[in-house]
Amino acid sequence: MLTFLSITLAGCSREDQHPESEGAVIKLAVPKAFLTKVVDGDNLAVEQTVTNISLFFTEPSITSITFKYVNTGFSISGDYQIISLPVEPQDLQTKDIYVVVNYDDEEALNALATIDDLKAMITPEVDKTNNLDPANGFCMYGSTLNFDFTAGSNAIVDLVRTCAKIRVNLTFPENSGLSTSNSFLIQNAARYTYIIKNPAAVLPLTDYFNFAAPIDLVNNGSDIYVNNAYVYEATALPVITIYTHINNSTEQQEFTANLPLPQRNYLYDLQIEVYEEETASRSTESIVKPSYRAVSTLRVYDEKGEPVKEF
Repeated sequence: MLTFLSITLAGCSREDQHPESEGAVIKLAVPKAFLTKVVDGDNLAVEQTVTNISLFFTEPSITSITFKYVNTGFSISGDYQIISLPVEPQDLQTKDIYVVVNYDDEEALNALATIDDLKAMITPEVDKTNNLDPANGFCMYGSTLNFDFTAGSNAIVDLVRTCAKIRVNLTFPENSGLSTSNSFLIQNAARYTYIIKNPAAVLPLTDYFNFAAPIDLVNNGSDIYVNNAYVYEATALPVITIYTHINNSTEQQEFTANLPLPQRNYLYDLQIEVYEEETASRSTESIVKPSYRAVSTLRVYDEKGEPVKEF
């Protein structure tokens, strides 16, 4: 079943109210396609945290910033974040609109003079001990070009997270209790990405890291072991390793696989099934020794919730 959860806001002074100002209005939302096409359980409420919003305006097709509102106030109305600007629509006329969400460096944002400056900016950096945490607010970006503020309607900008989500589901179909101690580790994750998507930019190898510790896979109540990880959009393949302890043994089983290149706001839904096999030894007594194999299925969904490819 497909579900949707709207963005929740942190730090708002008035929830579920329209701003009092009568100035030009900007409405922010996650992509509309997610309303009907997001995969069940994808849009967790915590992933929608918004702590601050900054807006930049240029004349159409010109990079010089003519108006900027850094860390502007906002409120909630339905599924939208509403920003009412202290400027009238006739003063704005037609503009290109650029929005950055959850970027805390106000000094850097205030220093921007052109959209080319914004294109050069990177997201907040993380490392092996500071993995992306949705509760802190993911950096998001969106734009709406050539919008006529005098046309009588509000500007709408769709936001897209700069990170990808990896959702892991581990099961033991033949014996659901085969292992209750399960986890996974992400290797080769990017420390940062670009606020505005930049396919030509290749991060140096020194800007990739391995998570400091495995993430526990938690029984969801149906003997499916699940959890999520978040990694920035990048140009190198991350690697995932699943760890299990069969029959609670101290001996650790490992299953490793490459993941596709992370794309912003993509969902990588990885399902892993572990089966037991019987392998005859080479001794004359033909003692049967158990071994295990993992069967994985990876389903990928793009920033609009559309299926991309099944691996």
